[in-house]
Amino acid sequence: MTTTITLPAPVPACRALGCTPAGAQDLATDLRAVAVAVKNVQGWATSVAAPEWEGDTAEAHDHAATRFAVRLDAGEAALDRAVTAADRFEERLADLFDRREEINEDRAEVNEAIDTLRTEIAAATDDSRLEEFQRRAERLTTRAEALQVRIDTWGSDEDDAEADFIAALQAVDSVAEGEQAAADPDRPDVPALTGRLRGLLGDPVALGAWWRTLSRAEQEALTTEHPELVGNADGLPITDRDEANRGALGRDIDYYTQRKEDGQLTGAEKRILENATYVRDALDEYRDRYDPDTGAALTNLIVYHPAMHSGDGGVAISFGNPDTADHVSVNVPGLTTETSSTSGNLAKTLALHQAALAEEQGSVASVYWADYDAPSGNPLNPFDPLGQLDFGGVALTDKAEAGGERFADFIDGIRASDQGAPAHLTAIGHSYGSTTVGHALQDGLPVDDAVLIGSPGQPTPTAAELTDADVWVGSMDHDPVTLLGTGDRGGIGALGHDPADVDFGGTRFATGDGELRVEKLLDNHSSYFKGTSLDNMAHIVTGNDGEVTQQPPRGADGGEYLTLPELLTAATGASAGHALIEAGTWLWEHSRWGAIL
Repeated sequence: MTTTITLPAPVPACRALGCTPAGAQDLATDLRAVAVAVKNVQGWATSVAAPEWEGDTAEAHDHAATRFAVRLDAGEAALDRAVTAADRFEERLADLFDRREEINEDRAEVNEAIDTLRTEIAAATDDSRLEEFQRRAERLTTRAEALQVRIDTWGSDEDDAEADFIAALQAVDSVAEGEQAAADPDRPDVPALTGRLRGLLGDPVALGAWWRTLSRAEQEALTTEHPELVGNADGLPITDRDEANRGALGRDIDYYTQRKEDGQLTGAEKRILENATYVRDALDEYRDRYDPDTGAALTNLIVYHPAMHSGDGGVAISFGNPDTADHVSVNVPGLTTETSSTSGNLAKTLALHQAALAEEQGSVASVYWADYDAPSGNPLNPFDPLGQLDFGGVALTDKAEAGGERFADFIDGIRASDQGAPAHLTAIGHSYGSTTVGHALQDGLPVDDAVLIGSPGQPTPTAAELTDADVWVGSMDHDPVTLLGTGDRGGIGALGHDPADVDFGGTRFATGDGELRVEKLLDNHSSYFKGTSLDNMAHIVTGNDGEVTQQPPRGADGGEYLTLPELLTAATGASAGHALIEAGTWLWEHSRWGAIL
């Protein structure tokens, strides 16, 4: 009777290259960045190949530039094939990763059953269960043998994937092979593909459907030729947008860093380099984090606009893949949002992501979206009048309205690229970002839930007029920004209605009130991604509504609160009293009697 079968775990992918899906993804990203840079140089060489002057010098210049462009074209063709091969290799490794997880789960189950049978056999005192033991042993042997076949097949498939990738790289590792690739009649027609891509921008459903008809080689050729188009095209798969944007990011950092070293960097280019560096550094903070379900990198760079929004830049980064997650949340920040604030805001988004994962309600993706011209600048800097003017936009709705349109386009793209059953989608707006989300909701934003935290106002007096989605409101009574909206007890109302007011009709969830001290009021405003407030948002974004703790809306029975002038007065008094206590404590501790006692 064979009852001692044990099975080894499959070896990690891959043997010779020592890589993982994330490692192959990094390699493809690096190759893609090189291809993007080479195509930029080739484009420049082509543009200068026909000088405006005439004569022998012009002909010589044209001949040299044209030859240079042709030689670069061979490099482009070789790099495009290498990038395509690396991308396919990453996909095969991801599939191997999934299969390996399934095999290991089955292996653990079989070995546990074997151990159980061994224990029972050892404890048996007679032969009464011999036939039962024999039948169970035979079944386990059959399962073990089938599992061993799966392990052997897995190892063979891993070897094939690695061999195919190495062969693909070796096929374009010489100048002659690059020239042969460039002359291939089946080489993607990038100009024609580019025209079609541009024509479909703005229609995410049609764009996504067309993209799926392209070969991987065509997709990669477009990505390396126009990474800024592919990376920011709503409706394309998130992973493809990430690949394109990372290629553009690498190109920008290399190009503008060189211009800086050469002393040629303009003021506008300096902002682009700074924004690119902020994005790179923010991504690098999570470089070693991987999606536990796929083995791919945890972060995806979904939007990359380093030169937009008055130089502030635009960016969107996700933890997890919104295309495949069961629950997707998109976080829109508010006042003073710039690309320079990416790292801090990503930390808040990660906190929500981890809290949502802890709910164990399915897979989760959490997106940080900052691709609008939020009011920013320093109102106290007398040497920056443009910054003061920009900051003053917080009292107006025009940036929220324009941002709402951009946000709606982004969400339409998320819906269009979703794979499988539609994800449970939640829009979260903080501060001025909540007003931005509100304007998008008013125009029919296709989300299931809307979370408005620290909101200075909404464009409609009721939640029912705002959206068909469920509206949740997080509003600390000691957060002065949330007292700016109009309601039963006043408010400036420059940005609209207070969503925490009883007449608005949203569901107000518990956040705590925050500290009643004037120096802590703005800290209250930035504290929604902590404690009870964070827990409740995690319940909401995973559809776990029954666990959400609530508090009465303003104006309801038991929902008493201070108006903005009352809050400022009370907080000032509390701070003064706290300062007196601290001063008295210090004097006592440093006095003779305090020292003695």
